[in-house]
Amino acid sequence: MKKKLPDSIIIADTLKAISHPNRISILTLLGGKENKMSVTEICATLKLNQPEVSRHLSILKGKGILLFERIGVNIFYSLNKDNFVFDCLDKLKLEK
Repeated sequence: MKKKLPDSIIIADTLKAISHPNRISILTLLGGKENKMSVTEICATLKLNQPEVSRHLSILKGKGILLFERIGVNIFYSLNKDNFVFDCLDKLKLEK
């Protein structure tokens, strides 16, 4: 049986995962969209190469910040609205 980590460790690990400028850009981009975005769309919008975006998406997905769905050959990403990061992004959006 896997032992549950303390909330402080979960929060610290999640904050480390989003601490890269490109990951913040990805989250901001997905936070402004109601729909999912493909890796190709994210690459084109942020002007980053596909391997770099995929690496960042993998880290965010691994921490439960992003959800993904495979449709055909494409993978579409969206924010996990159950993750506390979504609430933070939502509050930042309201402050603008």
